[in-house]
Amino acid sequence: MKNFLAPIFLLGLLSGCASNLIKDHVEIIGDSMGDVEIRDMRSMRVNDLLVAQGTFFDNGSKPVQGYYRCKFLDTQNFQVGENQTWQLLTIYPNQGQSFKCQSNHLEATNFKIEFSNNAQNVTIYH
Repeated sequence: MKNFLAPIFLLGLLSGCASNLIKDHVEIIGDSMGDVEIRDMRSMRVNDLLVAQGTFFDNGSKPVQGYYRCKFLDTQNFQVGENQTWQLLTIYPNQGQSFKCQSNHLEATNFKIEFSNNAQNVTIYH
C-alpha cells in the first residue's frame, strides 16, 4: 500500500509547488483575479532576451475582461526598462487566452505578470 500512495503524494506535492511558483510571478492590481487563473507559465531566452508566456483561463460562467502587462526584473529583482503598456484581454468561460511578453533588455532575468480586472486601476494610452 505504501508503494501505491508514494507516487500520489509526490504528484500532489509537485503540483502544489508549481502553483506557488506561478503565484510568485503574478501581481494583482485591484481586488482580485476573480475566476481567472494563470496556467502553463514559462520563460526562455531568445537571442539573449527573456520571453515570458502563459495562459489566462476563465473558470467562471461569464466572460471576463481584464488588463495585463509584463514587468521584467534583473538578478536583484529591480525593474529593468520602462513599464509596458496594458493589454486588454477577454477570456470566455472555460477557455484560455494565451499571452507572450518579451524584454528589450539583456539584463532581464525574471518577470512578473500584472493583472487588473478593471480599467480604474490602470492607465490606458490610445
